[in-house]
Amino acid sequence: MSKKVINNQTILRQCVGIDISKDSFVACISHKTSTDEIIVKSTKKIPNSLSGYNTLQEWVTKFTSPELPLIYVMEATGVYYEPLAFDLLERGKSVSVQLAKNVKFFMQSHNIKSKTDDIDAQAIAQMGLERKLKLWQPGSIQMRLLKHLCRERIMLQAEQTTVKNQSHAWKHTYKPEKSILKRLENRLSFIKEQIQEIEQEIKSIVENDQDLAKRVANVCTIKGVGLLSAIVIIAETNGFALFNNKAQLISYAGYDVVRKQSGNTEAKTRISKKGNKNIRKALYFPATSACRFNPKMKNTYENITQKTAIKMKGNVAVQRKMLVLIYTIYKNNIPYDENYQYDKERNDTQKNKAESIINCPA
Repeated sequence: MSKKVINNQTILRQCVGIDISKDSFVACISHKTSTDEIIVKSTKKIPNSLSGYNTLQEWVTKFTSPELPLIYVMEATGVYYEPLAFDLLERGKSVSVQLAKNVKFFMQSHNIKSKTDDIDAQAIAQMGLERKLKLWQPGSIQMRLLKHLCRERIMLQAEQTTVKNQSHAWKHTYKPEKSILKRLENRLSFIKEQIQEIEQEIKSIVENDQDLAKRVANVCTIKGVGLLSAIVIIAETNGFALFNNKAQLISYAGYDVVRKQSGNTEAKTRISKKGNKNIRKALYFPATSACRFNPKMKNTYENITQKTAIKMKGNVAVQRKMLVLIYTIYKNNIPYDENYQYDKERNDTQKNKAESIINCPA
């Protein structure tokens, strides 16, 4: 392990914790010694701009050692963290971006009750020193663009629903103003055109990438999964690049099951919903369709609905199965085969029989 002796203290790790906002950010440099003591070296408020990023590097150089690894840890605050995070990556720095709830739980575990920008930055730096955090890996430019387009489409669809409801209400009011109805209709037409433009742009991006187009086409062979639903799921997961198994994916999407029990009290199990809500939204209608037209998914839906008498639980179970199925098909780049499991079991049975015949004593 690398170490550095400064002022008669052996420094093992160093971290820059950053609490960021729109116009500025507070950075805190902290060290961890061989006695597990956390030492706050310096705290500074810096403009959230390109000149501020240069100031950050000059300031960090004064209080850190180039002989020890240095990690920058920041909270994912909206989109305001992205310019700084990308700037640090371009400079070859190690960056970790943490969800706000993770920072909150860490502060609670240390009984930190006060909340200021300086305290938050110090807590984030301490978190970087005490925990082994994953380094931030931004998605590819293509996946980031697809994700932004898909999210803009979701936003416009929500706005379209709002305007439709407003138009419906005005049409049924007493003596509605024609000018108001006309403006609402014009707004609806404009939103519809924008949605169509976005969908066309999404399709063009996919078509121009042969590998992605093939993988998306394979995913769409699943009954109930359409082109745009598939792209939303793929883009939100960065092409499943950061997932090593289905359990990680299920947790990321918020489909992991939560159980609460204490003494004689046990609450009903449910999914955590602590994950990417856009994935769950994108899977709702495909799962609804699969419950009707995909025999295997329909069987799952009916079994759970009969046990619980709650249709949504059956739908959620199908959503979860479809997510894992999409992950498997995208990773393996193969089309969907509804008899795959049956064929696999049959082949395994035949193989076992053949081995037993070969190994049978004469």
